[in-house]
Amino acid sequence: MTGPVDLTTSVNHTPLVDTRLLSVDDSEARATHRVYEHLIGMWAPGVIEAAQDLGVFTALGAGPYTAAHLAETLGTDLRATRVLLDGLHAYDILQRERGADGQAVYTLPTALRGVFAPDGLFSLAGKITHDRNIAWHAWRHLADNVRDGARSALGGAQVNQISEEDYAALARGINFWAPPVVAVLAAALREHGWGQDAEATLLDVGCGTGIYSHLLLEAFPRLTARGLDAPRIIEIAVAQAERLGVADRFEPLTADFWADDWGSCTDLALFVNIFHLQTPESAHELLLKSAKGLTDGGLIAIVDHIVDEDAGGANTQNRFSRLFAASMLATGGGDAYTIQDYDQWLADAGLRRTVLLDTPMHRVLLAGRA
Repeated sequence: MTGPVDLTTSVNHTPLVDTRLLSVDDSEARATHRVYEHLIGMWAPGVIEAAQDLGVFTALGAGPYTAAHLAETLGTDLRATRVLLDGLHAYDILQRERGADGQAVYTLPTALRGVFAPDGLFSLAGKITHDRNIAWHAWRHLADNVRDGARSALGGAQVNQISEEDYAALARGINFWAPPVVAVLAAALREHGWGQDAEATLLDVGCGTGIYSHLLLEAFPRLTARGLDAPRIIEIAVAQAERLGVADRFEPLTADFWADDWGSCTDLALFVNIFHLQTPESAHELLLKSAKGLTDGGLIAIVDHIVDEDAGGANTQNRFSRLFAASMLATGGGDAYTIQDYDQWLADAGLRRTVLLDTPMHRVLLAGRA
């Protein structure tokens, strides 16, 4: 019998190579095994996304299954279904116990059911769709983008753009980033004098599903928010605001980032996962434009994959940011910019950074008028 995994305390990655059995004196062998373990990292999305495609998680959400029962339900091959289920167990996605009749019984832990549900608030289903539609193909051609710099037809740097349909799927699939980020951001705003009774106006530029605005609206009951994005995306944000009970304080705006006016009297301009999509030139322009609409005591909050050179190369946020930059290069443009880049852009806009805070995969930068 294999007992259940504690998903709240287990490590992020299940070791696949028992390095204890390698000679401590054979550095080449240890290095080879370490790199090999990186290379087989593709196995994880392979088995997880195949299971999502087949409806494995939907079926297991209703209760435990044997491989035979699940194969009959899904119309799949019995042996192949058993192999897939065992692979999911190896990655701590499924629990596996041996039943009274000797057959393995597979269970999807309660904590993971919402992770794969298409309508889950913090579901990864949209991320999986994005991988299937874009990411898998893009990573295969990363070398080509390294050769030519992922430049536009005119030879210049380009912003990272995907279709509205693909963006809608991806935006839903990364909602889970928001709660720890908003907790840090809300605490920082309170340090800047925002109380529970603070009356303020938030502009969420490129709001996506609006999850960051919506959670901030929950944290600050007298806050009002405007969410700016494309029409198809704004529809998602409006529906989610209604779902979370904050629709009366969330105003949807459909506008072009560059051509349209964003309005004025903004107490907090929020940019989440916007700057890594930009070129240095367009990032600079975004801050110039956003500064114009701030109130005298207004703040700009940037949530992104910001590299802090002073934190060192082994810093978790820096590692993630640099690998995220590689994913941007694979899909066509953008970068993970350094804190020095942001400080320069802010200075040119008459702004100054007041704080830089870590979250699990992002950094939160707050800035005000210099």
